[in-house]
Amino acid sequence: MKETLPLVLIPGLLADETTWRRQIEHFSRRCEVITPRDHFGEPTIAKMAERILRQLPQRVALVGWSMGGYISLEIMRQAPERVARLGLISTSARPDAPGAAKERRDSVAIAEQQSPAVAWRQKMGLSFYRPDRLSAETLADMEAMNDRLGAALYRSQQEAIIARNDSRPLLAKIRCPSLVICGTHDQNTPPVCSWEIASAIKGAELHLLAECGHCSPIEDPAAVNALLGAWLERAAD
Repeated sequence: MKETLPLVLIPGLLADETTWRRQIEHFSRRCEVITPRDHFGEPTIAKMAERILRQLPQRVALVGWSMGGYISLEIMRQAPERVARLGLISTSARPDAPGAAKERRDSVAIAEQQSPAVAWRQKMGLSFYRPDRLSAETLADMEAMNDRLGAALYRSQQEAIIARNDSRPLLAKIRCPSLVICGTHDQNTPPVCSWEIASAIKGAELHLLAECGHCSPIEDPAAVNALLGAWLERAAD
């Protein structure tokens, strides 16, 4: 008999359920879909993971994208028995590279002096492979989401990312069915980061999406949904 577990979708930096819209629409027909947001104001990745764990059912299928991947790996560190299967999209197990902290804080300064949407717009080329293929409505929704969540949260989350743990030593300990997805044109967390994760987790699947950058759930939702759906089916056998 197949087990239907709640699907938990953890968003990335200064993002909420807006970024998972197409996944929520697709998977809510077959299972409970949870998109946590109570963790947003926590000061560290570890505290975010603790907060999310307190609100989740006992066993879940966990998917994290970008910063959500950092949180998902921290959840695996704190409570691996709670995760029946793990999905990681465009993320990294590494700590920040030298110089990344300055870039992050420079972006925060733009968000505080102008707006989060302006800061996001300046980095849009790093987020999407072909932003010209996205609808005006999608881009407007992303900008509105950034401004709604605000510069103070942006600063807090960036500082949490800067201080995050090196999760590479954890990877070999992960035993649940794991799926790793990355866009071949991802400039924020390049495919080598996903290859590193998938190589270290026993039995992990790695899929690279040819027409995507860092935001594959938005850029190619059909492909992401198909991969997640097939992975959930296989993991439930």
